[in-house]
Amino acid sequence: MVMSYPGGWLEDEVNKIGVKFFPNKYFSNSPNPIKIWLAAKEINKVLLSFAPDIVHCHGSAAGVLGRLVVRGKIKTIFTAHGWSFNKGVPLWLKVFGVISEKICGFYTSKIIAVCNFVKEYGIKYRVAESDKFTVIYNGIEVVDGRSVAPLRVADNRGKQKIKMVFVGRLAAPKDPFILMEALAKSAIKDDVELSIIGSGPQDSRVAKQMNSLGLTQVKLLGSLPRHQVFDILKQSDVFVLTTNWEGFPYAVLEAMSCGLPVIASDVGGIKEMITPDTGILVKKGDANQLKMALEKLVLDSEMRRRMGDAAREKVINSFSLDKMFQETAKVYEEVSR
Repeated sequence: MVMSYPGGWLEDEVNKIGVKFFPNKYFSNSPNPIKIWLAAKEINKVLLSFAPDIVHCHGSAAGVLGRLVVRGKIKTIFTAHGWSFNKGVPLWLKVFGVISEKICGFYTSKIIAVCNFVKEYGIKYRVAESDKFTVIYNGIEVVDGRSVAPLRVADNRGKQKIKMVFVGRLAAPKDPFILMEALAKSAIKDDVELSIIGSGPQDSRVAKQMNSLGLTQVKLLGSLPRHQVFDILKQSDVFVLTTNWEGFPYAVLEAMSCGLPVIASDVGGIKEMITPDTGILVKKGDANQLKMALEKLVLDSEMRRRMGDAAREKVINSFSLDKMFQETAKVYEEVSR
């Protein structure tokens, strides 16, 4: 049984495979006590009716709430995709996040960290004892040794523009502003078409900066269904993720699965997937370093092809869905003993 906020691709996929989906419309990051109480009430109702042997929580809000409702009465696993007290968050939120995770850690049988960075950060702040942690990398589906998103064959030579794509919610920690600043300063700006996929509270600020810099080659596409995002990735040449802090973002893995070289900020666990053979890491907030990385990949089609091929192979070998499933199943077996 899967409980989540109703609607979207997760509910669709759960229903497709015949697993019971229980919608909890009160799930949110809101501090509203009424919403929190109602969400907890829904969790408790499902626990009583379904009587699970293991509870597996994901996400900061649902992860804290789910574990506080269960309180160790059922074996509980928590997957940490990142931490609410990550670098860059306000001090009050950091203190609150550390305290709440410490309390929840007491009720958690095992914590799955999606990368070594997330594990080490949790241990640093003593969320739980180190033996409660295990690392299982995020995985994406691979079919017949190839990603479900096949490598694009087009080579964008001559006068054809190089297609770049940025995917992320237009809110902290994502930083599309430094990307547009670097592009505007670059020598290759007229050779590039940049698509920004995502929406959020910074929509108007992004549009304002785009207009003030005269970047007519930038397209703001807003939020798109997942299959449309993959369609755009497969038609692109370079993926860029500029961000100020992260855990282990799926967006980068999805771009790699499409055979795209990646330019990304060197934060969080990104360096565990992006190495010199699959992309270029740049210091967060450094527009000049980013500009040079953009120029390097735009001007070198062979480097793009080589890095893109290596990125897709890395997903197949190290970040497959099957591998993630197998390692997660071992954790289930461990906690159920």
